[in-house]
Amino acid sequence: MRIISVFSASTSFIMVDKPLVTSLPIHALLTPLRDAFKSQSQVILEAPTGAGKSTALPLDMLDWAEIEGKILMLEPRRVAARNVAQFIAKQRGCELGTEVGYRVKGDSRVSANTRLEIVTEGILTRMIQQDPELTGIDMVIFDEIHERHLTTDLGLALALEIQASFREDLKILAMSATLSGLALTDLMPEAALLNSQGRSFPVEHYYNAVPSQGRWLEHMAKVIINSLTEYVEGSLLAFLPGQGEINKLQQILTARLDPKVFVICPLFGSLSAKAQDLAIAPAAKHLRKVVLATNVAESSLTIEGITQVVDSGYKRQARFNPKTGVSRLSLKRISQASAAQRAGRAGRLMAGVCTRLWSQEEHGRLTQADEPEIVHSDLLSMVLDGAFWGVKSLTELPLLTAPSAANETVSWQLLCTMGMVTDVRVITPHGRAAHKLGCSPRLAHMLLRAKQHAEQHNDIHFALLATILAGTLEARSRSRLGTDISRYLNESLQGEPQKQIRNWINSLSLSALGKVDLQRVAAQASQDDIATLLAFAYPDRIAKARGVSGYQLANGSGVELANEDVLAGSAWLVVADFQETEGRSQGKVYLATPLNPELFDNELAELVVSHEYAGWDEAKGRFFAEKQQKIGEILLTKSAISKVDKRLIKLALMEQIRLKGLALMNFNDACLQL
Repeated sequence: MRIISVFSASTSFIMVDKPLVTSLPIHALLTPLRDAFKSQSQVILEAPTGAGKSTALPLDMLDWAEIEGKILMLEPRRVAARNVAQFIAKQRGCELGTEVGYRVKGDSRVSANTRLEIVTEGILTRMIQQDPELTGIDMVIFDEIHERHLTTDLGLALALEIQASFREDLKILAMSATLSGLALTDLMPEAALLNSQGRSFPVEHYYNAVPSQGRWLEHMAKVIINSLTEYVEGSLLAFLPGQGEINKLQQILTARLDPKVFVICPLFGSLSAKAQDLAIAPAAKHLRKVVLATNVAESSLTIEGITQVVDSGYKRQARFNPKTGVSRLSLKRISQASAAQRAGRAGRLMAGVCTRLWSQEEHGRLTQADEPEIVHSDLLSMVLDGAFWGVKSLTELPLLTAPSAANETVSWQLLCTMGMVTDVRVITPHGRAAHKLGCSPRLAHMLLRAKQHAEQHNDIHFALLATILAGTLEARSRSRLGTDISRYLNESLQGEPQKQIRNWINSLSLSALGKVDLQRVAAQASQDDIATLLAFAYPDRIAKARGVSGYQLANGSGVELANEDVLAGSAWLVVADFQETEGRSQGKVYLATPLNPELFDNELAELVVSHEYAGWDEAKGRFFAEKQQKIGEILLTKSAISKVDKRLIKLALMEQIRLKGLALMNFNDACLQL
């Protein structure tokens, strides 16, 4: 590996032909980087926050004569992808979507003339799958690779496979704020390694831990108000774990801050593009901005005017539970690397200050870096991508980190159950059709089954309802109308979800089956049709009532509804969305629909499994045998078997020995010794 180190921390301002007027540390690396690519096809660039790697570097590459094709740059977050593309287009003096554009899920601004395209949300993976030679693309840049999102890890693995087989001329640039704990050099041993300093101003760090009996959100509000009072210039950026905390803190601060002086701007992933732009833009004259953000603001974004950071020190992490097939949300402390990134936001444009809501002693106990998503996330979509690529295990791909074996196994099993892969992990035509739809494999399975039903019964409404349900489930935000999913159908016919619904209608060629009237379909949707469709997608989440507010899912786990919920008291449900949280024995249901058990005799008959079972009846002191009908772990019916064969008796005996041990066998001492 060839190592080139160039250090520059210049902060002077110069006038050049391009609109970009700030001299950035990355400028000192442009010539070495260009030279490296003359002899290398892979380069690893380590450049901390403020170096200009996300903006100045791709901006300069547009003028490299040796890059004749398109440049793709992967950004892990949608808000960053849009913002970076807008900034670079402005520097080039072109309309967004002409020479410079972006493409994220549900939104794109590109044209035939686009030479630099910023992509995210698995877009790169889909582009590679559709065209394994990446025709017309000369350079692929992976920005902020240290964030270790699933889509980034998979995109890099596929790009490396392409380079090693079809496209030796393809150039790959992997960029990271830090290489600490990142095995990039092991994955790309022949790559040239370039190092640059970042450009940042001094940031003072203060620690203000939450009092032992205090509520941390209320404490954070006080710290923010005190900071705004003590430092009378500049705007403030506060980091919180999620949208819920942001909304609560916004309410507290709105009641205590003068609106003539301060404007409060939330910033999280599901916000509209207009609201995100408001948070990023400079504050209006004579106003100071208070931005309440999740970790979307950690990197690749420069929020104008920020000189103060208040960090809660928390993030919300989803960890997939392979036993229940759902992700468990928990509030976690961030890593030291993440804390450094957050603090650095205060020093992007001038000297700043960062207040951390934990003690300095606790800071030393934080983990060094965040855990990559591939070891704790749901891998279902990634495994389908792998099957489409032709691998039978994700470990066959050149990945930075090996995936969770348990999570991967569960994903292969579910794909096999849905008929998307064979029992030897070869993708089926159904799996290929599902992959083409570009949504969750569960929802893709529902859409394809609905189309099949529509063709067989000449009923386009059933297939259209499936697209509306899929749009509802994929929506990044929704109002609070209880858990009954039917209440949200009209919401999905607006904005971004509606665009996706239209895309599915086109992909499935549903217009050929009849007139498309989504408003009518949503208004006339029956409970039985909704339940049938959701059961196609979530057969493991069919639920039967037990106790007052609890339900047993077909996968064996338990969930609960609030007593006042409109669906409370339903004997059966199909649960489309639920989450487990730490400290609770049962998951909380967020979206569901009532289920008529008569469907098990008709539309959902394929989910009913019959088998014979023998066991020991403790009360009667004898063996029994019965024929059972079950949906997963849920017992539907049972009937006694009058004539029991020896196989069942053996199985019953073995079960009892497993449960109660060898003491049942009444062995003498000689047998026990043996």
